[in-house]
Amino acid sequence: MSEKYLPIKIFEKRKEIDDRDTEGSGNNNTYGWILRGEQLLQRSRILSTNITDLKSTFRSRKAQTKYQLPLIMTMSVIPDAIAKSHRRAIVDVLENDNNNNVIGFYSKDTVLAQVGTEQLLNNMQTIFSSPDTNAYIISAIEEMGLFRPYIKKSENLSDPYKVKLLDYNDYDLNNMARIIFEQNCKASNITINKKTKYSSDLIIYDVTLDSAKQLEDLEDFEGLFSIEPMPFYEITLDTLPEENNIPEKQPLDEEVYPIVGVLDSGISPNKYLEPWLDTESHTNYPVDYVNTNHGTFVSGIILYGDELNHGQTTECLGVKLFDATVYPDPNKCRIYQDELVEHIREAIETNSDRIKIWNLSLGTRIEADIDSFSDFGIALDSIQDENNVLIIKSAGNCTNFVNNLPKSRIAQSADSVRSVVVGSITDKKEDSDMADVNMPSPFTRVGPGPSYIVKPDLVHIGGNAGTNTGKLIKHGVPSILPNGKISHDCGTSFSTPRVTRIASELLYSMDEEFDPLMLKALMIHAAQYPNDIDLSMAERIRQMGYGVPPKANDILYNSPNEISLVLRDTLQHHNFIEIFDFPFPKTMIDARGFFRGQIILTLVNNPILDYKQSAEYCQSNLEIGFGTYQNEVSRDVTKATIKNPIGRDDSSKNILNQSCYSRRVLNKHTGDMFGKERFLTQYGLKFHPVKKYAIDLGDMTPANKEQWLAGNRKWYLKITGLYRDFIERESVLNGIDLFQDFCMILTIRDPEGKCQVYDEVTQLLNMNNFIHHNIQLRGQIYYPGSL
Repeated sequence: MSEKYLPIKIFEKRKEIDDRDTEGSGNNNTYGWILRGEQLLQRSRILSTNITDLKSTFRSRKAQTKYQLPLIMTMSVIPDAIAKSHRRAIVDVLENDNNNNVIGFYSKDTVLAQVGTEQLLNNMQTIFSSPDTNAYIISAIEEMGLFRPYIKKSENLSDPYKVKLLDYNDYDLNNMARIIFEQNCKASNITINKKTKYSSDLIIYDVTLDSAKQLEDLEDFEGLFSIEPMPFYEITLDTLPEENNIPEKQPLDEEVYPIVGVLDSGISPNKYLEPWLDTESHTNYPVDYVNTNHGTFVSGIILYGDELNHGQTTECLGVKLFDATVYPDPNKCRIYQDELVEHIREAIETNSDRIKIWNLSLGTRIEADIDSFSDFGIALDSIQDENNVLIIKSAGNCTNFVNNLPKSRIAQSADSVRSVVVGSITDKKEDSDMADVNMPSPFTRVGPGPSYIVKPDLVHIGGNAGTNTGKLIKHGVPSILPNGKISHDCGTSFSTPRVTRIASELLYSMDEEFDPLMLKALMIHAAQYPNDIDLSMAERIRQMGYGVPPKANDILYNSPNEISLVLRDTLQHHNFIEIFDFPFPKTMIDARGFFRGQIILTLVNNPILDYKQSAEYCQSNLEIGFGTYQNEVSRDVTKATIKNPIGRDDSSKNILNQSCYSRRVLNKHTGDMFGKERFLTQYGLKFHPVKKYAIDLGDMTPANKEQWLAGNRKWYLKITGLYRDFIERESVLNGIDLFQDFCMILTIRDPEGKCQVYDEVTQLLNMNNFIHHNIQLRGQIYYPGSL
């Protein structure tokens, strides 16, 4: 590929032309899951009995003064009826007393609702007792019952417990629940060690119990959501010092360098790192309770990753390191989840004005749930949103390979939606190692994340491992110990800082306002898989996310035969973006008269998040279409469902659809570099915050090429929003405007290197009245003596 020296471009939609209004549509579908005959009657009887039981409990609680909060019921919905189009009818049943009763999801198919009036239950009983007129709603619901909190007892009674209260989706009720809970704890002599803010709405209690009776008292509290042992965290660094050294680097007096926050166990001021330590630091522990092994090792990779690994992934001499000691010496004291969350929040909140990139190579050994997001992950999302920062987070390690078991899925906390989560690949293979070069490391945790979102997002070099006569053997990456010696260790803790360094240089290279969404999109868009990895597309995504990000300059610059266009915008509810005459180079038409070329398209959005919705934590979604059409047509806006006067004709085709391409090519595991970038994931990426497509128009089937790629056709881009029923109802009830921030990056490339794609698309942007500019870049800092 030719040299990259042309900066990528940021363009804007044409407000008077490209903003469009969402239109209505009808739906006359009938559904095969609707019950009939005896099956319908039996379901009707089950639901009527459920209501009778709930009414009995409701009356019993009303007669007892100790119950002051609403009764919470569960409603299990069949999988076929969980879609938004059915959800509205189900919610209407739960809110038939004109109150906002639905408070969230307990699992992916169980709705939680509060019962404040017996009239609600009476109305529901009427519905369920009339199968002839309510077959649809009766068929959609499997059963109902009283909500029962999740209880997990600790083996050691003295260990602290993590207590989460129900969120009633009402400020006053939530406040009342907390007051009553704290009063009950005081009456039962239960010690509340602290309460920690995980997010603006999620408060976690840390309590200590002295007896089984106190645990029973907690379980009896009507506002309880869950009780479980408070998770604690362990990090280890088993290393053998080596005698080899590397040249020390000194920052140049006249230069300003990127700065990275290292959320870890502390950084030793040895000869390699001390010159690069920021003048300020943060610690939650006295010196006697600090063991800097892990934090120093991580920092050594951030600063000396290329020198230690003989790589070329960085552009500048170094980065400044901000020491945020949030983790203690595990030999001196144990740290629990709420403490770690609190320490991370404190370190970031007090320094977020000047430190925007944070490395977090700490986590948990607990596997993330496939149907719900962890409290730790939710807390990291909240911290990033509130402080406008980006956290680069390790995916977590497992040792299942020692026992010939499959890899564990990502750890809790690595299910953070906003963070860039990093897994590990290998760069070397010794005799005892299990993984080949450039393949996923044996210990790296894999995806998918909750609700099948893609996690990890990216990967980098983190070492290899294997066994010898049943004993674990590690062949890690080199870094620096507190005493200044060089050693080796492996783990996603040490692949993560490589991506952190790239992110910091990328941020520093751009003379633009800090934008974590754009940073994340740029790294994912430019990431590629290593050559010659024999994994199916699904396995690549599961184990390696979107691949390895290149160095900052390769992300920010184009070659003459390609162009990358960035659209950074906000999409309002009830609107969509549709760009006609999208600039696609006419020189990219082959001798037979068909468009050719390679297209990489990445869409990253910040979905609206709501922790109460379990698997539906991501409450909003964006969909994207990019393709061809013949002509614009006039539309009849006098019709009720039509709002936009101009549209595309019926010949339009979204070429991102996999049905356009040869199945043989899509299933190809090996081959050229580009062939490894096709992204097709479960559920069409719906409600996934990252979507990436990479296509070669030459792979389109001959019939589709004839129909959709003729050189006289035009190109369009369309971005539409989708919102779950819960957040739409909330927006109406509270008068909140819904919107989604997004960053779309589109690269058009001539793989033959013949066409001046960059210049031609730039000319087309001007001709079609697009506002655009080169991304603003500051002067680069290069190694002394480099070209």
